[in-house]
Amino acid sequence: MNNFMKLFSIFLFIQIQIALSQPNLIQQLCKTNRYQPLCVSTLNLDPRSKTSDLQGLASISVDATTKKTNETLTYLISVYRGIGGGREDFEKYGTCIDQDYGASVNRYLPAALANLKAKKYSDAISNMQSVVGATGDCQNQFAGPGPLPLTQRNKAVHDIADMTTDIIKTFV
Repeated sequence: MNNFMKLFSIFLFIQIQIALSQPNLIQQLCKTNRYQPLCVSTLNLDPRSKTSDLQGLASISVDATTKKTNETLTYLISVYRGIGGGREDFEKYGTCIDQDYGASVNRYLPAALANLKAKKYSDAISNMQSVVGATGDCQNQFAGPGPLPLTQRNKAVHDIADMTTDIIKTFV
């Protein structure tokens, strides 16, 4: 019984140390990120972060960026369908849907995740920078600031993609 208690105590101690170190890992990773509050909240929201290493946290960040980008793409599609979609609207919304967010969801983000897993960090950074650029390209389709809900969504995707780029840069 005494050996069992010793082993159990050691096991419990190790588990507590792991649990306590994860928030510190997230804090350390996000400390130098330009989007520190977004970084901390994004990573802490995902239950996988409790047991992830730096590589895992970077993957979680790409996944969160993919989710936010998909939400904005879905929003753009619904707005475009709702306004009837004349030629001018197609040029604005269609470009955002097909060339900007469509390319991000179908090409850049899957490539970023694959490159991250393959430890091709420079390529993953380039993929994420393409997502950041796509938000600006979409915003530029509208003369002036664009519709406020779209501007806010573009900014949200821009920020999380840029945050993810910063996270991946910690590997190079």
